[in-house]
Amino acid sequence: MNIQTYLGKIARKEKNHFWIFVSVLAVLSAFLCYRYSVEGCITPGHDAIFQYNRFYTIYESIINNNFPNYIDFANPNQYGYATNLFYPDLIFSIFAFTGRFIGVFYAYQLMLFSMTFLCGIFTFISAKKLTDSKIAGYITAILYTFCFYRIVSMFERSSIAEALTFTFVPLLVWGLYEIIKGDYKKWYIFTISCSLFALTHMLSTVLAASIVILILIIYIKSFIKEPKRIVYLAVSGISTVLLSAYFLFPLLEQLQNDTFNINILENEDFIRLSLQDIVSGMFLLSTMSINTYKFLPSIGATLTFAVFLRFFIKTNSEKIKNIDAIVIISTILLFICSDILPNELYPNYFFAKIQFLWRYFEFISFGLALGGGYYISLMIQREKKTIALFITYLFMIVMMISINSTKFIQYTNLQIYTPFGRNKPVGTQDNNYCLGLGDKLEYLPVPVTLSSIEKRGNVLKKRKEKTIITNIQRKRETTIFDIKLSEKDNIELPLTYYKGYTATINNANIGVTKSKNGFVEIPVNQSGKVTVKFTGTFLQKYSIYITLVSSILLSIYVIIQNRKTYK
Repeated sequence: MNIQTYLGKIARKEKNHFWIFVSVLAVLSAFLCYRYSVEGCITPGHDAIFQYNRFYTIYESIINNNFPNYIDFANPNQYGYATNLFYPDLIFSIFAFTGRFIGVFYAYQLMLFSMTFLCGIFTFISAKKLTDSKIAGYITAILYTFCFYRIVSMFERSSIAEALTFTFVPLLVWGLYEIIKGDYKKWYIFTISCSLFALTHMLSTVLAASIVILILIIYIKSFIKEPKRIVYLAVSGISTVLLSAYFLFPLLEQLQNDTFNINILENEDFIRLSLQDIVSGMFLLSTMSINTYKFLPSIGATLTFAVFLRFFIKTNSEKIKNIDAIVIISTILLFICSDILPNELYPNYFFAKIQFLWRYFEFISFGLALGGGYYISLMIQREKKTIALFITYLFMIVMMISINSTKFIQYTNLQIYTPFGRNKPVGTQDNNYCLGLGDKLEYLPVPVTLSSIEKRGNVLKKRKEKTIITNIQRKRETTIFDIKLSEKDNIELPLTYYKGYTATINNANIGVTKSKNGFVEIPVNQSGKVTVKFTGTFLQKYSIYITLVSSILLSIYVIIQNRKTYK
């Protein structure tokens, strides 16, 4: 029995299909993570040190029993940066908990593998529902999970949180379909996907919201025809806010309380790719060159070739028209990300915060993968063609991973990417304290910058010359010192101001304000022992319970609804 006959025998049994798919998905997920691994080090990339530092900080808060923890107290220069107030941490937190048992380094690697695998599973489930075809579901899952831009985002960019949201895009599209055209009583699918977005990466949530609004406008006739769909859309939106309260409420409280550097980003430029780069990127398996380094986010050949198969399909069923619409919308969005349209059509207030228009490739890739997966499933009519297409696409994906990962490691060896060990990165001025790029970090309060922190130094500043400060102790969220006054004074501490700090003198509460320089300042009117601590606001402490209660209630609702459906 030759290999083709053997594979054909397996393929004929439909019950084997799912387990073949799961096996292929698991092997490819492991292969992807292995190929991009650097022995004993975190996989390097543009944002790798920031992302791993975030993950490690959450892990430390867990083992120190002060989770949830909103502030990275070590950086910059022990001033503190509210990383987890502005960057949602649900997925990071789940896997950081496993670090207690397997170590933080392996917990981080487990997260990359698990979310890649789950991306494939969720894509299969969603694509199967959207196309009414298991075969299309399997193919779409492989195409999307291992699409070029996802690999670039996760490893070359190392924008891990953003890459994790790829896992929820299929659920978002499926949930939106149910509200617009399907069973609107399944509104909770849309709610769950939106909540997962909001609790994983805020910028991706903004991008997703803009896509959703665009699609709702395109399909507004569905809501005019059936007004009930508007009600369920509203219910879904309200439920999303409640499920995301753990992150959203403290975030909105902080943004309302102060002005941050991100608020002035609307004056910055945003980046679009040239039309030439967009088109050339559609036909590539690799954008890397041994001799020259060029970072080029791309759609990649695997999706482009799959979509091109549409020209060989003659059927014009209602289903394929719906899929065609998704592909057309995705293609239009792809070219909107290029520089062919005038800048005046892009509101700077919105797009400057997005920074890179190619971030939309996350959603465009799913639309093209869904279309490509469905077109390939229609092309499969004979057993031999099934095996040939299956092997061809697996070969293309393996080649894409192999070529890019090989060059990626070569760049690492050439120090274009700098690997770092499995311990917590040490923040220094040279690496921007592991907090990203630029002097004006997005979530430092105005007018604080990294250079102003360096210039100020790690000292407590007083206004009155005769004030004496001694016995200074600093540990994570707490600063303690003794003070001796001859008259009332105001003390500015080497702490970045965020709402949530409290202070006492001799165990009596005193106020905490933001100094004119953007740091924590306290008024002191007596001598004694001063304690300044980040204890958190009411919303920071208790919003998590709104999320937990909402999750329980939604779970009960889903169980009851499913029981009614299957009776």
